[in-house]
Amino acid sequence: MFAATMETSYDQIIYRGFPYAQTHPDRLATLASLFGIDPAPVEHCRVLELGCGDGANLIPIAFSCPDSEFLGFDLAETPIAMGREAIGELGLKNVHLEAADILQLGPGLGEFDYIIAHGVYSWVPADVRDKLLAIAHDHLAPQGVAYISYNALPGCHIRQMLRDMMLFHLRDVAAPEDRIREVLDFLRILRQAPENVENPTPALLKQEVNSVFERAPEVLFHDELSEVYFPIHFTDFMAHAAGYGLQYLAEANLHDMEPGRVSNEVREQLEKYSGGRRLEREQYMDFLKCRKFRQTLLCRANLEISDTPIVSRVRNMYAASPATPVSPHPDLTGSRPEEFRGKKGAAMKTAHPLAKTAIGTLTRMWPAVIHFEKLLAQCGGLIGSPADAEGLAEILLATCRAGLVELHAYQPACVAHPGEYPSTTALARWQARHGHTVTTLRHTTIEATGNIETQLLTLLDGTRDHAALAEELGAMMQPPRYGRELRTEIDVNLAKLAKFGLLIA
Repeated sequence: MFAATMETSYDQIIYRGFPYAQTHPDRLATLASLFGIDPAPVEHCRVLELGCGDGANLIPIAFSCPDSEFLGFDLAETPIAMGREAIGELGLKNVHLEAADILQLGPGLGEFDYIIAHGVYSWVPADVRDKLLAIAHDHLAPQGVAYISYNALPGCHIRQMLRDMMLFHLRDVAAPEDRIREVLDFLRILRQAPENVENPTPALLKQEVNSVFERAPEVLFHDELSEVYFPIHFTDFMAHAAGYGLQYLAEANLHDMEPGRVSNEVREQLEKYSGGRRLEREQYMDFLKCRKFRQTLLCRANLEISDTPIVSRVRNMYAASPATPVSPHPDLTGSRPEEFRGKKGAAMKTAHPLAKTAIGTLTRMWPAVIHFEKLLAQCGGLIGSPADAEGLAEILLATCRAGLVELHAYQPACVAHPGEYPSTTALARWQARHGHTVTTLRHTTIEATGNIETQLLTLLDGTRDHAALAEELGAMMQPPRYGRELRTEIDVNLAKLAKFGLLIA
């Protein structure tokens, strides 16, 4: 379809792909709906990913949405070949990967409901950045959504400082493997930098160095050591997008649009500085948070966008919550206050019966989702009177903005508890046979590092009950294992797999 590409650094050092929940059409559709537009249904849509790598993000989405169509492009041929091999082994017909320079992509692509470009914009030359936005303008459906991530200022000034140091150290090192080895040795030295109360910079530098060691070496090679490294202020990015007929819709994580735990005085001052304008408000929040990275959603400039999420749109959605109650025996219907805690410090304490009942119901069901109307009915039954629909919508939206609740435009197939004949997806079984990284139905990953976890996943095709799983798994182990202890271990692992979002009905 396209001319062969030249070898790239991504062919020399393979950048292992991952699924990113924030790029899933479900997330994009949810945010689009909350801010007032009507995107294509996740179950029947057309998706384009630019810079798709080995398809690790696109392939699981295609697997979970068989009636939708997916197309991915990447300049590097080696990861594309890897992705195509996976597609062939999985027998997928609705996803296609092509090796091509996006500068050469023409009008024949057609129209897409969702366009994804994760980890591209800040790492490519100016003409490619222009082309990326031009593709979004030329090929985005009238109610479509484009996701573009990029390194943001002012936070990236610290990262840029570290990059300058690393590039100086590598000024005479050319081979990719040598650059990785040398720079990791150098970073270990920077970890030993003396701290000084009069100069907090070394402490900030150490934090950045530590974050590098939390990632794979190939990520460092392709991100911080990339030939092109272009962090940008949010308002400058939006000016660039506006030049291509695109406007700001939202961030891919709704809670990223909140100022966080600040006083009302700070919130009022931010609003004063921004003059009530969305773009300025977001820029000032970047200053407040010293934000390093953004995941921005764009749509066509002619659409009317709500300034804030629309509460009534929640009534057409599904909800889920990974939060947990602090009390081992929470009182969900009485007057006693209860506290719920979620990820990244998210927390809520409330005595409101409807709020407690709703959040408590969602936490028990996790990772399964429930439609708003069904949750409304269940809450009414638990509190003994008809639940207030508007009040429930407001609760779910507020807790979503706080990072305690997830809202969804469609219903993933995962269940909260293992059934009599536990089953996972054919994708997860295939991944378990080929490695240890497995994609969940929530479009996240887990590492199945233990022998039991990996082997168990390969057996979960829905044809074996718990006893049969124990017998067959025990025979596969060296030496063979049988008995109550193994059965208990399997049940514990099945419960974990369910909570991760890996089991289906």
